[in-house]
Amino acid sequence: MAYTIVLGGGESGLWAAALAAQKGHKVLLSDNAKLSDESKTFLHEHHIPYEEGGHILPDLAVATQVVKSPGIPDKAPIIQRCVELGVSVISEIELAFRYIGDSQVIAITGSNGKTTTTSLISHILRENGIDAIACGNIGTSLAQCVVRDPHKVYVVELSSFQLDHMYDFRADIAVLTNITPDHLDRYEYALEKYADAKGRVFRNQKPGDLAIYFREDLVTADMLARRESPLESEVQTFGLDKVLQGAYVDGRCFCVRLGDKSYDIDYSQMPLQGIHNVYNMMASTLVALRMGLEIQGIEQALHSFKAVEHRMEPVAVIDGVRYINDSKATNIDSTHYALSAMPDHKTVILLGGTDKGNDYNMIYDLVSAKAKALIYLTTDSEKLHRAFDRLGLPTIDAHSVTEALDFVETLDLEEGDVVLLSPACASFDLFKNYEHRGRVFKEEVLARRERP
Repeated sequence: MAYTIVLGGGESGLWAAALAAQKGHKVLLSDNAKLSDESKTFLHEHHIPYEEGGHILPDLAVATQVVKSPGIPDKAPIIQRCVELGVSVISEIELAFRYIGDSQVIAITGSNGKTTTTSLISHILRENGIDAIACGNIGTSLAQCVVRDPHKVYVVELSSFQLDHMYDFRADIAVLTNITPDHLDRYEYALEKYADAKGRVFRNQKPGDLAIYFREDLVTADMLARRESPLESEVQTFGLDKVLQGAYVDGRCFCVRLGDKSYDIDYSQMPLQGIHNVYNMMASTLVALRMGLEIQGIEQALHSFKAVEHRMEPVAVIDGVRYINDSKATNIDSTHYALSAMPDHKTVILLGGTDKGNDYNMIYDLVSAKAKALIYLTTDSEKLHRAFDRLGLPTIDAHSVTEALDFVETLDLEEGDVVLLSPACASFDLFKNYEHRGRVFKEEVLARRERP
């Protein structure tokens, strides 16, 4: 009998344990922290033993495999013990993949755009009658889907942490949106190592599979050039510049050229706005065409798609001023894309949080062109002041969303202006996570809209 130890009692860990138990494994779940009452109830219901408050694991040496939470770094002592004992360490995605049967897998990764692209692909497929579900890093674990709600197509968002411990996993279609510096603390501050982790999305692909990537991303190009062997799958690319084969932008349209087929789609009235979302739509369209959908159905689904929560999400219009929640922008590149979609000199920008080694010079020109005022929503704004004080804009340090929006009300804003939360930083100094930050922002804005 296989013996599976699951490290971490979050959603992916709980469902990995449930899946292993369902498949007849002996299972133990171990968490370094105390488990919640809800987690304990779940484990009792599935007859899964557990330990909490530390990884004791006296029988680790006889485990068949260890399923690791993506939040546990490889340098953690428990993972080092596994390595020393020769115990295989895999991800929840790797485990779940082994039990998907004949279902198809569409895998999406990237530093930016992966959540929107995952949601959009799933939406297009479902709107056109395909039994698909978005899962993985986006929220619902793949293991949960396999246990409770199997589908014909799994559209799986993958983080670099999940990709690190996948070995047999293979995507029928793999999408790499882009690669920019992020999470480098987990990769010895080496961009190449982080890029190689992202490139694992193409691992094990065969000639009948499809790899899709942003051809103008230099980091992606460098990563592909370092591969020991070229991609075996078919390759399709998207980008700005015109190409004979692939997807590109031409004015208000993005164009797709595949073989002797040619499609032009007007994106100007789509609900997803900004050039970053044009990239997401191009990648999603390439996937949908590969899945055999007609262009008319794809275009209709693009029009009916609703923005992903916390990613360029419209919140409200108050006295002609638009409020946008882009809390998911936790790195410079995401904020760069957001600012690119803003009107010149009409945007109040909320920046700041837990800095991940940001180089604000990368967005200095955009901030200069777009900003009407700056709000630093963080406990440590020194680096932001050094970067942007020379612009001479109205600026405030805020330690809460309430404080930030109080400042907004003192500004001389006019119709067409925008208040944009796009922090370029993680959220852990003032909030639980970026979702919490975004929810608080939305709640505060909507409460002010309702005031008499």
